[in-house]
Amino acid sequence: MALTGIIIAVTVFVLLAVFAGYARPEFPPLETKPDDPLMLEAREKARGSLGEFRRLIGQYPKTGIIKLRFVSNSDQVEYLWAEVLEPLGQDSYKVRLVTPPVTHTGQLDRLYTCREDDIEDWQVTDDQGQHHGAFSQRAMFRIARRDGVALPKKLQDIEKLYQ
Repeated sequence: MALTGIIIAVTVFVLLAVFAGYARPEFPPLETKPDDPLMLEAREKARGSLGEFRRLIGQYPKTGIIKLRFVSNSDQVEYLWAEVLEPLGQDSYKVRLVTPPVTHTGQLDRLYTCREDDIEDWQVTDDQGQHHGAFSQRAMFRIARRDGVALPKKLQDIEKLYQ
């Protein structure tokens, strides 16, 4: 499977990884292309709604995760999910990497500072357990159905939590 397919597929399963405390996907990865129109639309929606992200992370500061653009020490661009620990001013965040980079070698501190420009997607969970944002996850569910992939019941149940 192409590296980009692996990286993108991990994003679908990040919620399970965050709450289960590990970064290994529970389900086989779904291969997608980064230039898929649904993925491009998802990125545009996420980037266009960063104001909503800032508002929601202010209301629910312990439930935010972001997908960020990360350049590994082998100079490869990857997209990793990270738990938002705290805002650092208007346009940066202290985060803890949840998804390990595939192309990085050697030690990597999981605590990381990212700028808002690095955010590719975001998700905040409210007090009712509803997920806001997560546009790439939604796109992955749509791509799976479009391509005839049957989602496991557990993923169907997670999909219902998206606002």
